[in-house]
Amino acid sequence: MQKPSESWKRIRRAALERAQRSAIDPLSPLYDVYVGVSALYLAGFLHFSLFTNGTDFSWFTACLIVCVAVAGALVPLLTGSVLTLHFASKKMERLIAE
Repeated sequence: MQKPSESWKRIRRAALERAQRSAIDPLSPLYDVYVGVSALYLAGFLHFSLFTNGTDFSWFTACLIVCVAVAGALVPLLTGSVLTLHFASKKMERLIAE
C-alpha cells in the first residue's frame, strides 16, 4: 500500500482545520453558557435549601424560582451538548495532529 503524498496530507489537514473552524469553534460559547446555567442552578438550590424565610413571598422570589427551574431544565440538555462538543473537538484535534 502506498503512503499518502504530501499534497494529500496538506489538503486533508486544510479540510480538517476548515471543518473545525466552521463546526466546532462557533459552538465554543456553549461552554460558557453551561457554566453560567450550572452556577445559577447551584446558587438557587443553595439559596432555597439554606436561606428559607418562612412564608415571605415576593416578585423577586417568584422570578428566582422561575429562573432556577429553567436552569434546572437546561442543565441535562446542555450536559449532553457540551459532552458531544468536547469529544468531537478532541477527535478533530487528534485527526489534525496526525
